[in-house]
Amino acid sequence: MAESNWAISIGVNQYDYISDHLEYAVNDAEKVSHFLSTQLGFEVLLYTDTSKTLGQTQTRPSRNNLWYLLKNLIGQARRADNFLFFFSGHGALGKDLHEYLLTSDHSPSDIENTALPLSFVIQCLIECQARNTVLVLDMCRSRQPDWSKGDERVSMETLNQARQQGITVVFSCNRGERSYEIPSIQQGSFTYAFLEGLKFCVTTAELERYLMRRVSQINQENGKPPQHPLIGVESTLKYDLPLIATQSRQLNQFQENIRSPAKSDRDIRSVELQSETNITLRESSHQFIIPVIEGKQAFEFEVIVVDVYGQKLKQHHGESIYLSEELGTSSLQMVVIPSDTFVMGSSERRPSSNELPLHSVTIKPFLMSKYPITKSQWKAVAKLEQVKIPLKLQPSRSGGAKHPIVEISWDEAVEFCDRLSRKTGHVYRLPSEAEWEFACRAGTTTPFHFGETITPNLANYDGTFPYHSEPKGENRKKAIDVGSFPFANTFGLFDMHGNVWEWCLDHWHETYYETPTDGRACFKKPESRDRFIRGGSWRNEPKLCRSSSRFFDQADSKSNNISFRVIREL
Repeated sequence: MAESNWAISIGVNQYDYISDHLEYAVNDAEKVSHFLSTQLGFEVLLYTDTSKTLGQTQTRPSRNNLWYLLKNLIGQARRADNFLFFFSGHGALGKDLHEYLLTSDHSPSDIENTALPLSFVIQCLIECQARNTVLVLDMCRSRQPDWSKGDERVSMETLNQARQQGITVVFSCNRGERSYEIPSIQQGSFTYAFLEGLKFCVTTAELERYLMRRVSQINQENGKPPQHPLIGVESTLKYDLPLIATQSRQLNQFQENIRSPAKSDRDIRSVELQSETNITLRESSHQFIIPVIEGKQAFEFEVIVVDVYGQKLKQHHGESIYLSEELGTSSLQMVVIPSDTFVMGSSERRPSSNELPLHSVTIKPFLMSKYPITKSQWKAVAKLEQVKIPLKLQPSRSGGAKHPIVEISWDEAVEFCDRLSRKTGHVYRLPSEAEWEFACRAGTTTPFHFGETITPNLANYDGTFPYHSEPKGENRKKAIDVGSFPFANTFGLFDMHGNVWEWCLDHWHETYYETPTDGRACFKKPESRDRFIRGGSWRNEPKLCRSSSRFFDQADSKSNNISFRVIREL
């Protein structure tokens, strides 16, 4: 049976009652319409300032015309295989704190009764009952803040409402940001990048990563502030599927010209020599570029992914490389972490405010200790000559040589790094929280690198509090030896979730607004003694053990559930 693919593409440049017109929203809508119809075989209904009538139906993007379109003409697309709704124009937050698409004839003094409620659009898309529905919003390019989508209360309402109904939502920017038009390309930077990405990004996750990089790049090249697109899906499993189900088939020939042939599962997970200076660590379809380092050793490990019930979805063999730093009576295995750009923060339905906004961060390669620092490793370094402050050889009586070192402050962890740096001639330090999250995620976008949830068979935390739909488990009520669990993440790091919190280099800051996008630590509050800890611990419920979870403690605080791991700069 032939596929049924429909789309509505709307672009509004001219407004009747406001002077803040746009230049390229119509062009955006026309280019989206052309791409969908010619490349993906969509039937497209185009509504712009200059679009032709559909028989006797007017297509000017006024409120009445769009209302009629959604209530009547959209019936043609009922139960379609794919349905895409695209809007380029102004968006606004009404006095009722709901979001509206500003139609060409809306009244700025009465948005609630003259603009198009986004909730109405979503409801109509739900009633369409398409197998795959995508809502794409290139909004908030207004030069007036009142019409910006940047209000803190905006976007999450739409994101949650839509994806709870199975609709994938693509925002042109994140909360607190605006979307920009670029005269040199005569389009919005988002739509330009969106159409580029549809040509070769196979999965939704790939498309999101591409948009995060490309849109900011276009803006920077044209003197515009950053904007970070966001894709919200019903389930993180959808991130591994195409945004538009037909695109992988329709564009297969195009993709073959620009992508390497598919590899076997074994090859995809292997570490392959690419040149004299780089290797590529492959997992799924994503490639990580890391430098070749003298003295490296290969090691193998197992990676597991679980579903919302904590049941195994898949398990595979992983390979990576590490360096061994000899410490005299002990050694330190440092795993190579590749360079890449990733999306930092939480995209879950009810994220903590301190995990927002989602933003793109580019990470340089580094080495990270395979496990949190152990008591034996601590003792070996604590014997070295003091740099700034003294260190106890045995700050804690808990556990044996492989037990993570605890009851050490942030200041002492920094001293440990300083002594190790002086001994080895390499720069050792605590990871920035961006480096930590990147290393923890290892290319995943789920709450945990294990998948949608964790279980006490995978990590040490308070298992009496299930995170998702998994059964209750045990609470060990203490830290345990590093490496007690058999599964690593794709990079080959163990114990990233639970057991002990891990100190990070940054000063505590409440949100990600105005934070570095290059992986550097953030020191926005030099007078503060609050420092980040990441990963959760044996004492915590799983929510605090997620990849994106952020917490803090005083720099001189010592606790039996806080430790650290180190990185070495390359």
